Amino acid sequence: MQYHGGDIYRNQIRLDFSVNTNPLGMPDSVREALHQAVEEAEHYPDIHAQELANAVAEQLRISEKKLVFGNGASELFHAVLHAVKPSKILIPVPSFLGYEEAAKALDCEVIFYEMKKEEKFCLTERILDALDESISLVFLANPNNPVGNLVEPELIFKIAEKCRQCDITLVLDECFMELTGKEQKYSFLSYLEEFPNVVVVRAFTKLYAIPGVRLGYLVCEQTLAEKIRLQLPEWNLSVFAQRAGVAAIKEQGYVARTVTCIQTQRLFLREELKAAGCIVYDSDADYLLFYSEKKLDELFLQRGILIRDCSNFRGLQSGYYRIAVKSEEQNRIFAEVLREIHGNAQAVECIDRMKEKSEERIDRVKEDSKEQSDRAKRQECADKVGTTAQLVHKTGAVEFVLPGEIEGRSFAIITKELEERGIVIPKEQEPVTKRVIHTSADFGYADTLTFSENAVEIAKHLIRTGADIVTDTNMALSGVNKKVLEAHGGMARCFMADEEVAGEAKERKVTRAVVSMEHAAKLDKPVIFAIGNAPTALIRLYELICDGIYRPAFIIGVPVGFVNVEVAKEMILHTDVPCIVNRGRKGGSNVAAAICNALLYEVRREDAAKKVD
Repeated sequence: MQYHGGDIYRNQIRLDFSVNTNPLGMPDSVREALHQAVEEAEHYPDIHAQELANAVAEQLRISEKKLVFGNGASELFHAVLHAVKPSKILIPVPSFLGYEEAAKALDCEVIFYEMKKEEKFCLTERILDALDESISLVFLANPNNPVGNLVEPELIFKIAEKCRQCDITLVLDECFMELTGKEQKYSFLSYLEEFPNVVVVRAFTKLYAIPGVRLGYLVCEQTLAEKIRLQLPEWNLSVFAQRAGVAAIKEQGYVARTVTCIQTQRLFLREELKAAGCIVYDSDADYLLFYSEKKLDELFLQRGILIRDCSNFRGLQSGYYRIAVKSEEQNRIFAEVLREIHGNAQAVECIDRMKEKSEERIDRVKEDSKEQSDRAKRQECADKVGTTAQLVHKTGAVEFVLPGEIEGRSFAIITKELEERGIVIPKEQEPVTKRVIHTSADFGYADTLTFSENAVEIAKHLIRTGADIVTDTNMALSGVNKKVLEAHGGMARCFMADEEVAGEAKERKVTRAVVSMEHAAKLDKPVIFAIGNAPTALIRLYELICDGIYRPAFIIGVPVGFVNVEVAKEMILHTDVPCIVNRGRKGGSNVAAAICNALLYEVRREDAAKKVD
């Protein structure tokens, strides 16, 4: 068998970055379930794994008959092959070595579709040309391992459709899908009814950090599921695996926290690797593929850290490595060792930077000298003219506009500049985007403001039916125009200054924004959340949604900053809650208030138009 990560048994290590399990570690509830299962070890496990099947089926909202459980995903890959008995298998590479290992157990042909380095090892539509009636089965990982990139839904659909036309079984490996935080958009689970030729495989191993327990499952059409089930031995799931699975499937809040951790820590590791001169590939998963000229696996191993040498992946060569995203503390240790290894190279770079800075200083001195000369000339000119007011009068530099006309003129300028920049905003979104630009004088919002389907119409309907607006700062609260809201029975609220909220936050050691969201969730009416400052508010809303505890009517997610901001926004975009979110770091309380006001003013304008009619 080929080498895989996680070989801690033949290496003296202190940190294992070669295996991609959940950086938060095993949930306490799962650990407790494993302890309790010791008492059941004297008995045979449930041959049908009924409690586990019920729990997973309920979570996925599917029939139990479409579920097959295995001793990890690896056992299921073997079972699928023995059930389908393919004569020819296609595997895109580089990808998980287990597919090829499973195929070796059958007397069938295996061909490899090579993803190109110049395309960042991304799957493209070229693969459709490789699919024909001669192929019986395709293995496809989403996200891919070792790269970590996701395949766009449109391409997955085209592949599934081509496979259906050619009578090909498509095995989609989604073992890392839930760790991306993008399951809603990228998972194929909800489309299996349309594609009886597709099998989706997942594992508890990576998501809940229990590789030693061995538990995976697949979902597919009922008849095929039964054929696959027949290839497995009875009692293939221990009492430990079954109890751990039942406890794990309930840990949705843990999953939400995991996604946040991975996305922030992955960015940290990515920047560290790039700073060390490595070529780093884009990833949505809990691992990073990168290339280095140095023999890093040996250098790290000398320091007690195991990383994955990827040179034995088809399509890769020596110099390619994969590391897992671990906890903040572990990642910082990795970064320190990486800096130490690259110390000599960094020293050389430091000298080069010093030379550059020296040259820059010389250039700045020259520029300063020129600027002083220019200032002297301008002063001389001003002296000749007389006063600054005379200069303004002669040049026409200042234009006097009545206060009541300023907003109208501003929006006219915004409209004109958008046209000049070639930016076309959907009509429904136009009032919101323009008001945010008006508030910030930043046309970048035309690109980054993101609207869920029919977001503006949904928000206006909520306002008309008496929804409240809850902000995460008193600044945003003061900026919201409340007349329209109150006319329709709604209120603008902010819980951040409440003594009860402050006390509870201090006691629980969480932010006031977190507690504020929980208090707002108790309001007995629809709520529009306008978040312009605290990413923790968005993260808590996401957790409440995932846990099925509370569903906001609408979310405006525009916090500003550098820590967890981008991640928190993406989390909201991957729920099914109607929302307006500004991607990236920009935003703020003023932007949150501007979006609220744009919606309120549209309601007022439309109501006035109806009265005229």
